[in-house]
Amino acid sequence: MILWDLDFDNLLHSGCNLLNNYLIAHPEVLEELRSCQSPSRLAQGATVLVIQGEKLARNDDINGAIEKFSKAQQWDNKLKFDSQARAKELANQTKVEGLVDEGNSRLEEKKFKEALAAYTKALKLDPKAEIPADSWNTLCWDGSLQKQAADVLPACEKAVTLAPEDSNNRDSRGLARALIGNTQGAIEDFEAYIAQTKDKDSKAQRQRWVKDLRAGKNPFTEAELKKLRN
Repeated sequence: MILWDLDFDNLLHSGCNLLNNYLIAHPEVLEELRSCQSPSRLAQGATVLVIQGEKLARNDDINGAIEKFSKAQQWDNKLKFDSQARAKELANQTKVEGLVDEGNSRLEEKKFKEALAAYTKALKLDPKAEIPADSWNTLCWDGSLQKQAADVLPACEKAVTLAPEDSNNRDSRGLARALIGNTQGAIEDFEAYIAQTKDKDSKAQRQRWVKDLRAGKNPFTEAELKKLRN
């Protein structure tokens, strides 16, 4: 003989336990089934709500994210953060990452003005946006070789600021400075490179550039620029 437990509370408790993982993974269902809302289950569901909110924020759905965050904090009072600020921060972060990616793509395409514009926008949104000194330096050097030195000079300055000990950054800025007529600045940068490089050929080349610049000559003829591009 089988004895069935027909106590409603016990049956309800068993049902909630059977659905435990599903309810945690689907907080919108848990919200409707108040009888299954134990403190432990709500706390775990709150974690899922936070994840959902973060995803919405990254998709620029600020209001949807705030709603998820607020509900999560109702379910778990240990969650202490500003829902609106967090949603905006995540949305902003996604925009910044997109702009940096755009800058990288434009740089690969040799679209230097567009690359600089994308990087600059990213920094305006987040001054701490991670754009490596190498990226700024590549923009500086390649842009200068394509006769866009004046346009990419801000990238040159950024590269030197981020990694002043890297003589390659000084070298690139020296090229840009020379091409826009800042002879003294170019000489200073090339001499900094000369003092650090161990490449004999590059050193001799820069020494020749400095000699020409001091003599009032332009070492960066079309033929010289073509060699550097290759």
